Amino acid sequence: MMTAHSSKGLEFPIVFIVGLEDYIFPLANAMQDPKTLEEERRLMYVAVTRAKDVLFLSHAHSRMTR
Repeated sequence: MMTAHSSKGLEFPIVFIVGLEDYIFPLANAMQDPKTLEEERRLMYVAVTRAKDVLFLSHAHSRMTR
């Protein structure tokens, strides 16, 4: 397991990207700032393009909050 930031330049046969929900990925502060949102888009591109063969994308229908 690693972050999308640390995966730059690497490639894997299978990649799982989880937490694809507003305020998680992309981050909450990215929704307010166009530059930050663009960085989140670039980061998503990096994450998606790390998969050589299979890519799994997931999100939760609901989340429990404290």
